[in-house]
Amino acid sequence: MSKKNWLLLTLIGLLIVLGGAFIFKKITFLHLENLDRRKTLQIRTSSSEPFSIFYVHSIYLEPVIEEFRIEKGVILLQGVRTKSPAVMEYYGFEDTKEFHPVTQRLGAIYFKWGTGEGQGLIVRERKIYLSEIGEKGNRIRLRVESVPLGEYLLLRVSKLN
Repeated sequence: MSKKNWLLLTLIGLLIVLGGAFIFKKITFLHLENLDRRKTLQIRTSSSEPFSIFYVHSIYLEPVIEEFRIEKGVILLQGVRTKSPAVMEYYGFEDTKEFHPVTQRLGAIYFKWGTGEGQGLIVRERKIYLSEIGEKGNRIRLRVESVPLGEYLLLRVSKLN
């Protein structure tokens, strides 16, 4: 076979591999959506990355952190962290440890932005407050979204123009 044919076959093979990567490689996001104002925020994550939701408990006015992980396209609640015995009792925890393991699979999380400023997400070291996408009383949905690499790159390029 000639050198020209080998080069052409190599190029075709490379295009097939790259095309497969653009179709089958998925990019994962936490998709935070204000259902009342149609404002969204996407936070790029890995497919198994941990994150937390922090808030002040509405009855006891004590801080709570719920710890999650992304697992196979869904949100997995792994535990609740609080120092408040009253909040522990409210959630049905019988001991006074600061962290209480919980295992619950969730398709999405819905919450209402309350009157306090202390509500939001922690992804890696970044704190994202609900005030970034809405106003008090707005309904917020958090879910996992995965898109093919090719679609992600196409959307990124179209936003630049």
